[in-house]
Formats: sequence, C-alpha cells, structure tokens
Amino acid sequence: MATAPGSLAAFIVTLPFALLVSDSLGTMQFVFLLLAMVNLLALARVTFAWLGMLVGRDGAAAQPARGGNAEAKHLALLVLFVVVVGALLRASADIPILLYFAMNGVGDAGFFIALFIVLGLLWVPFVYGGAVVALSWVRAVAAGEYGFKAMRGAMRFKRWPLVTALFVLLVSVGFTKTMVADVARYPTTSGVAFSVAGMLTSIGTLVIVTVMCAVAYRESVPQAADTAGDPAVVA
Repeated sequence: MATAPGSLAAFIVTLPFALLVSDSLGTMQFVFLLLAMVNLLALARVTFAWLGMLVGRDGAAAQPARGGNAEAKHLALLVLFVVVVGALLRASADIPILLYFAMNGVGDAGFFIALFIVLGLLWVPFVYGGAVVALSWVRAVAAGEYGFKAMRGAMRFKRWPLVTALFVLLVSVGFTKTMVADVARYPTTSGVAFSVAGMLTSIGTLVIVTVMCAVAYRESVPQAADTAGDPAVVA
C-alpha cells in the first residue's frame, strides 16, 4: 500500500463521487464527472504502481517499461474495462423492470429464472473475457505492449479462480453503488455503515484481483519463454 499512497488516498476519497456520477443532475453532475475522472486516473496510477512492483521482481519476465507508452496502454485497457462495467451495471438495473413488463402474467419463479438467465448471458462472457485478457493488462505495464494472442496462450493456470474474483469484485461494486445512492437520497447510520463496508470490500477485492493477475503473469511468462526456447519442444 506504500507504493502509491497519494494516488490510493485520492482513489478512496473520490470513490463515492464516481459511484454517484450516473445519479447526479445539473451542475453537480459536471462536478461528479470531474471527480470520477480523478478517481479513474488515481485507480490507473495505483494499479500501475502495484503491477510494476509485483512483476518487476521477476528477472525472467520482460523488463518493466516505465514510460508514457506503458502507462497509456495500461490506462486505455483499464478505461475500457470501467466503461463496459458501468454500462453493464446500468443495463442490469434496467433489465428487471423491462423483463417484468415483458413477462406480464408470469409467476415469480418464472420471472426470476428468466432474470438470472438474462443476467448470466450478460455478465458471464464479460467476466470470462476479463480473465482472458488479464495477462495482457499486466503485460502492458511490464513491457509496454498487450500481446493478446501470446498472453492468452501463456496462461498456465485455470481461469475460474480469477473469474470468481472478478465476479466478486463486480458484485461488491454493484452493491456499494446501490448503497451509496440510497445514502445520498436518504442518509441513515446503517446505510453509511454498509456503504463504507462495501467500499472497503471493493478495495480489498481489487487488491486481490491485481495480485492474482500479477502472479499469473509472473508464473506464466517465464514458462512461455523457456518453453519457446527449448530445443526439445521445437523438435
């Protein structure tokens, strides 16, 4: 946590405003949007520092690339992920209402079965896709390039632990966003407590996901490099 303390503090302070940006109106929406941008940049700086520290210790991996190219590629992939997550969260909030009216007359069991199927079709491909490109995210920090094809084939581990961690992170963020929005409308002691707990859980899960991605990269890239240069494998 001491790798980028200033960016981490900025991320934590601006996180509630980033979660509320879609619920704000008028002039406040512009202010919240600026704070959300600060939050995203702080998140990018924090994760860049964390990943650089974790993968930089592995001499067999590519030499960490410190510079505008690496940071720009890392930021671009992170922004894409956040934008898609925001769109999916928004869609997930609207789907139950749309599905309820579309299935007028259907019982509760049928409604919830259909809802879970639709949400599964929406989220499962995205979460799995996030696990697939996780090594490319780290590669952008370590070497200033994505290497999507090479990184997809270099993964030595089963993807379901990372898929599960990403799913927990997204559920935590979605729950926290709902609680923070409720507190903004009707402040209560319990609401504030749940919101703080949700933000702490989200940050903790973010740390876990970042470490999992970095460890997977450190363990996979040397293996891929060694295998590629092994005469026995070539033969």
